[in-house]
Amino acid sequence: MDRPISRVRTRKTRARQQQADRAAAGSTSSRGASAAGAAIAGLFWLVVVVLLGWEALASGRTHPSVVLNLAGNGAILLVSLFATGVFLEIVRPGLLLENRQLLLMVLASALAVATAKGILYLFVSSELLPLTTAQFLLPFAVAPLLATILADAAVGIAVGVWTSLALALLAGGGLPAFIAGMVATVVTARMAGSVRTRSRVIRTGLAIGLSETLAVFALTALHWREAETAVVLQQAGSCLISGFVSALVVLLILPVFEAAFHLTSDITLLELSDLSHPLLQRLAIEAPGTYHHSLVVANLAQAAADEIGANGLLARVGAYFHDAGKLTKSEFFSENIEYRSNPHDTLPPSMSTLVITSHVKEGLSLAVLYKLPQVIRRAISEHHGTGVLSYFHHKAQERLREEPETQVAPPSNGKGAVDDAAFRYPGPRPSSRETAILCLADAVEAASRSATKTTPGHLKDLVQDIVNSRLIDGQLDNSGLTLNELDAVKRSFVFTLTSMLHGRVPYPKNESRSKQPAKTPPSERLRAKEAGPATDAPGVSSGNVA
Repeated sequence: MDRPISRVRTRKTRARQQQADRAAAGSTSSRGASAAGAAIAGLFWLVVVVLLGWEALASGRTHPSVVLNLAGNGAILLVSLFATGVFLEIVRPGLLLENRQLLLMVLASALAVATAKGILYLFVSSELLPLTTAQFLLPFAVAPLLATILADAAVGIAVGVWTSLALALLAGGGLPAFIAGMVATVVTARMAGSVRTRSRVIRTGLAIGLSETLAVFALTALHWREAETAVVLQQAGSCLISGFVSALVVLLILPVFEAAFHLTSDITLLELSDLSHPLLQRLAIEAPGTYHHSLVVANLAQAAADEIGANGLLARVGAYFHDAGKLTKSEFFSENIEYRSNPHDTLPPSMSTLVITSHVKEGLSLAVLYKLPQVIRRAISEHHGTGVLSYFHHKAQERLREEPETQVAPPSNGKGAVDDAAFRYPGPRPSSRETAILCLADAVEAASRSATKTTPGHLKDLVQDIVNSRLIDGQLDNSGLTLNELDAVKRSFVFTLTSMLHGRVPYPKNESRSKQPAKTPPSERLRAKEAGPATDAPGVSSGNVA
């Protein structure tokens, strides 16, 4: 008994060691990401401090008051940068470990600060405008607008608050500039959180300008002097120009940021949802069954995603393209077979499995060819996860019982069981709520086509069985879906399926109408009348002539 026990202990020890090694590797990578993020933030802070004191540093002035002023501004920026990081760690845990997201925020802020420095140099140094007016021309909305569109409102607020403080210090540390920046940040987070059209970005810019104008009037009311009316109007006009131009700048540079950071905004997703996309047109012509299946899955997925607060537009567009790989062998998929013979009847289950699972890789190839964004490619690769093709797995099991010597798939043990791994999709499993909903919607729609009864009760049982099987199989482990959200998704599926598959009352047959002769169209009667009673025109008799 000692040897088996020793072997078991050895395996357990090795398993613990491997787990510890993985944990150590994870912590090492986290520490490396933290160090890289700190380096990026520190370099950014240094650049902003240099921009603040550029004139003094360039002229070589080292007066104690100048140095102390620059050091004080640098300390304020450093403390506020730390506070911004703490805020992001609270509302978005783990975000600061993603160096790509951190670099995005840094570049958005740096772009705003550099542009503001150029505006101040152009208008103030050349004495075109006084500082009290030029400070309202600063691009307060650029950084929060970019961060909100490409990330979310919380990130936009964090970036906007810090950028507003930096621009206010750049403009001399005045309170009006900081308030204008805060107003721009709040309005951006409220209006640009779900922006999907370019016109909405322009409207957001105008709203920002109007809000800053109201802030200017409010500040002026506190210290009103009749002689400053012209200055107040100039400041209000500067706010409108700043908001509008900031929106235009964001629209121009948004594609550059999307391409550089492999991000996809809702504006791009809405453009991809156009059904005249070349790949979708190919799907409609070459695989019409798959095309219709994709449209139904898109309705299911978007409704469920909207129900739990996920990105419904992403779920819909991912559903449009998720089965694009079926174009290469469309005749091997049931929705495109129609009345032809099933080609899988002559193939072994293992070969059928290879053909079916290949549509995931083929879809990724088409996604690269048509330059679809990364989020759509992720939907294509994850929409089946590592699920089992149960039909062919069962067929292989039956064939193994009948003809064990001809079975291609190797058994997993000596008891005649088929290896599940040979009949699974390559994966990976869904890594987001949207792709998990797409995975479930795809299975639910396919199963509903073969349902003999489509009453709400039967559809509820169908959805429950499919979701439970995916949950037990571990396909939803990495999706981030909670059990409450999963219940909401199931209810949404049942509601949508019930709406689509509801029955209709059969139309009664009108026997009296079927016995009556068909009426001749007026054009035929006119031609018959012109030809005379003896016409031989088909379908026209002399009795029909008026």
